[in-house]
Amino acid sequence: MEIKNVKNIIVVDDDRSIRVVISTALSRAGYNVKSSGTAAGMWRLVESDFADILITDVGLPDGDALDVLPKLQKLKPNLKIIVMSARTTLLTAVRAEKKGAFEYLPKPFDLDELLNLVSNTFLFQKSEINNSYSDNSSKTIYDSGPVIGKSVVMQEIYKIISRIVNTDLTVLISGESGTGKKLIAKSIHDLSLSNKKPFLILNMQFFNDYKIEDLVKKFKNFTSIDVNSIEDLSGCSIYIKNITESSAAQQNNFLNFLETDLTQLISNNPQFIKPRFFVSTKNNIYSDVEKGLFREDLYYRLNVVPIKMPSLKDRFEDIPDLTSHYLKKYFQNKFVNKTISYEGINLFKEYSWPGNVRELENVIERLCLLSSTESIMPSLIKEVLSEDRLVVESKHEENLETYFKNYLKRYFKDFDENLSLNNLHDNFISKIEKPLIETTLNLFRGNQIKTSKCLGFNRNTLRSKINMYNIEVIKKRKV
Repeated sequence: MEIKNVKNIIVVDDDRSIRVVISTALSRAGYNVKSSGTAAGMWRLVESDFADILITDVGLPDGDALDVLPKLQKLKPNLKIIVMSARTTLLTAVRAEKKGAFEYLPKPFDLDELLNLVSNTFLFQKSEINNSYSDNSSKTIYDSGPVIGKSVVMQEIYKIISRIVNTDLTVLISGESGTGKKLIAKSIHDLSLSNKKPFLILNMQFFNDYKIEDLVKKFKNFTSIDVNSIEDLSGCSIYIKNITESSAAQQNNFLNFLETDLTQLISNNPQFIKPRFFVSTKNNIYSDVEKGLFREDLYYRLNVVPIKMPSLKDRFEDIPDLTSHYLKKYFQNKFVNKTISYEGINLFKEYSWPGNVRELENVIERLCLLSSTESIMPSLIKEVLSEDRLVVESKHEENLETYFKNYLKRYFKDFDENLSLNNLHDNFISKIEKPLIETTLNLFRGNQIKTSKCLGFNRNTLRSKINMYNIEVIKKRKV
């Protein structure tokens, strides 16, 4: 990496080996580097007017670096600060942003990632820094939950949240059932400056027969939070779940509410602050737009900040932390302490989790109830996961394609490709075709003319298949 104008960088970390590695990499890239292992040393280096960029860890032996950041920003307004931290929580990312950090970099990270970030930091200048943040009760909540995850995909979500938490931008949260879409919306609300305002949960039925003059009455009927006047809605957050499960009329009314009614409310009430909207979807909403199932203009109105929640199987490295969190939650509720061994955690990692994080929480609660010992046995975990798998498979039976795919996965799990198998296609087709013909014949009480017409066969083909599969035809009279 070539640097035409030499830039100066301060590196602060209480781990000497990390300081040396980072400093060496930056020096080889052409930067002047000085380092320190304490907050006091960091302060002295910044005061010396040496640095263009400060790279600092959060936890230092003589204090929390984030608490010093606002003072450093006031002292050196042009100083760009990169915060790195092994405290890979949502709160750390949000605090870093609010305290004036240019960028948040969770540990561990690649040196190339850091070098690219440093290079980009010299190119870009943030337009605004908000130092009005003060620690409150939310810190205690979000420093250890309920949003859990050290995986790369969750860290990227934390970064997005940290940048939008104190805006009024609409957020479109997508993901499978049980991935925590509502939790993410509530977390953004709780960590924002509007956290004293209501967090209202609606579905699209709210916009049936919708009229602006009935707005307060509607909110009273659809939410558990008291809404007695328009003023109660000022600055609130509104979460609308399953946005794609809506009719054309509901979508039209919602769009009118966003584009016309809110403007009217604000003009009629000068002190009224526009609510912030969070919407969620389990479906691929853009696919619904292409199919004509969802309004394109409403989609672009809502898709301001998209957040895609990953399925649990795509963030399996978060399972140990999630498990620990739910075990602690059970202890807090029931005062019963349970543990899960390393072997048990591995069983969790190998499971597909079709119900995602919500299923994991339910499984852990059930294990805590069923286990007679403090340490939950792996055999019990296998039994409970097996029961869950059967329930999921029974739910999928209505979707023949999904069910058959799962059947094939199980069939080929221990498949030996060296074995000589003939007519595999015909074998599977017969497994489907025989019960299909039997069931259809039974439906028409043995009437082969109606059965062949329903199946799309001619009568001779049906007779041939009846003979081939040795199907017994029983004629029944209609009662």
